[in-house]
Amino acid sequence: MKINLRHIYFAVLFLPLFFKAETDPKLFLEKFNKADLKNKVRLLASVPFSEIKDIYPQIKDTLEKVKSLVYMRSQSKEAKFLLDKIEADIELYNQNYTKAIFILENSLRNHASNIQDSLRCYSMLKNAFVKIRDINKAFEIHHLMENKWDRKSDTVIIDYGHQKSTLYNMIGLTDQAISERRAEGKKYVLKNDTDGYANLYNDIGFFFNAKKKSDSAQFYFLKAKELLLQKKVSKEKETFYNFFIALIDGNLALSYFNQGDAVRAIPLLKVDVYYSLKVQNYESAFNSYNLLTKCYVNLKQKQLAKNYLDSAQNLLNEKVKGIAPKLRLLLTCASYYNSVKDFYKSNECYQQYVSINDSFQLMEKERQVHNQGVAISIEKSEIELNEKDRVIEQNKFEEAKQRTFRAYLLAGIIILLTVIIFLILNNRNSKKREVQLSLKNKQIGSQNFLIEQSLKEKEALIKEIHHRVKNNLQIISSMLSLQMGKVDDENIESILKDAQQRINAISLTHQMLYQKDNISTISLGDYVENLVSQIEVTIFSSNIELSTSIASRNRKINIDTAVPLGLMINEILTNAYKHAFSESKKGHVSVSLADKESGCILKISDNGKGLPENFENLNQKSMGMELIHILAEQLDANLKIEKTNGTTFIIEMKF
Repeated sequence: MKINLRHIYFAVLFLPLFFKAETDPKLFLEKFNKADLKNKVRLLASVPFSEIKDIYPQIKDTLEKVKSLVYMRSQSKEAKFLLDKIEADIELYNQNYTKAIFILENSLRNHASNIQDSLRCYSMLKNAFVKIRDINKAFEIHHLMENKWDRKSDTVIIDYGHQKSTLYNMIGLTDQAISERRAEGKKYVLKNDTDGYANLYNDIGFFFNAKKKSDSAQFYFLKAKELLLQKKVSKEKETFYNFFIALIDGNLALSYFNQGDAVRAIPLLKVDVYYSLKVQNYESAFNSYNLLTKCYVNLKQKQLAKNYLDSAQNLLNEKVKGIAPKLRLLLTCASYYNSVKDFYKSNECYQQYVSINDSFQLMEKERQVHNQGVAISIEKSEIELNEKDRVIEQNKFEEAKQRTFRAYLLAGIIILLTVIIFLILNNRNSKKREVQLSLKNKQIGSQNFLIEQSLKEKEALIKEIHHRVKNNLQIISSMLSLQMGKVDDENIESILKDAQQRINAISLTHQMLYQKDNISTISLGDYVENLVSQIEVTIFSSNIELSTSIASRNRKINIDTAVPLGLMINEILTNAYKHAFSESKKGHVSVSLADKESGCILKISDNGKGLPENFENLNQKSMGMELIHILAEQLDANLKIEKTNGTTFIIEMKF
């Protein structure tokens, strides 16, 4: 047995069909009557004709008046496109597929004004070509949709119609259908989309059923069913999900039947019948009734087979339309009557099948011939229209070409005249500009000379100031030396000596500034090296070895940085000499300066006894340590003190 292809279509389109709210005809009619003409058209175009077919006679006259007004008086492409869509939808519902195709192709050519309009036409055209079994044309439309789909607005919902995998299956290319359906799943199904994956697995299972590969089909049907059973569903959607699971059960039952296992197929088919009738999907119920009849015929349960055969016949008489279902039921009838030895009725059913099938095949051939004639007519019309469009476009192109040429010619003349006038005026003014330029150059030269003289005088004056400041500081230092010679108190002498060393550090800065050509900056490396040497001479101790490592020679600093830095180095070295070592113990003090990306690092280390445990409390009372912290803050430097193997002061400065 072969289930009707609606199983495929339904599986692919399940979500849009069942989670979109159906239109209430009465409410629609009420809105339609209240709307103005423009919104009447939009309202009609927004719903499928199948949902409003019962009230169509009440709105038909109004629609005809609207169409007459739009086509006679309006230039709106949007209105004409929507009317085309409505008319094509009506023709599709009435199975006038060739007429629907003509309307849609004309609308696509003349009234579609954007990508969304084109895609809506393509979707309906693809459906129409599938209905007349022109799958090649359906493939062409599908490729056009693929090329334009990414350009549509994300906020616009358009039915994509039959997927390429479905088209492959319809022409018997089942392997390509399976491969394409898997590719569609990777492209369109999101990672956590349970419904999307259930659709995907159900479709692939259906394709394997068509190849009679029942084991593979069952694998995918069971995966689809498992996903849906695990999903939490709201009450309003529960019926539709139950129907979808039952639909998968029906497909699964077919795979069991193909393996000769009618016993396993029967309960699944009964579930499919129950939920199909519940949602009024009579074609699905008919297919399951038909297959149930075959199952019971195989199991030789004749009465049950007859009951389900009668149920299928009742649905065919009252609810299910079309020749294909009738042909399938006639074959089932022939099989049933043959099983009960009623060969006369069996032969009668088979003869009816042959007769109807022959007529059906003949109608198919006539339809194909008719479609070919319509296609030729449409193609001729398209050729004529395309030729007219080509001539119009060619004329427009030639006119645009001439306008462009004239515009370029006029622009060229204007530019040429402008250049000539500019050259004449420029020639007249060039001599005046030369004289003015010569005078300005002389003025600038004179001003530059005065500025250079002034700068030299200022530099000499600044050097003299630095020299005098240095001399004054040396006088103060000498006075402190004299004062120290007259003081008997060691504490006072120590304080005076500390002050003298601080003055000497400041004095060195001014000395280096007036001795160099550049009066605003000095070399950081040279300054540190000279300062350390000066401090070593001042507070020399035979027990202490002082070493320096200067890696930064290119870094320049100004007086605002040099003075606080010099005072800080002086304080740290003085503290090291005074407090780091006992009188009898030899020690080592090192000073290093190194560059880093955003500044430099100055390290002053000693291997003495280190800072005391209560250093933090002492720090608050020590003037030297307090001064070090104040100077570090003034320099905006990061000060770290390490107390391992002596004491290390690390000063990170940014420039």
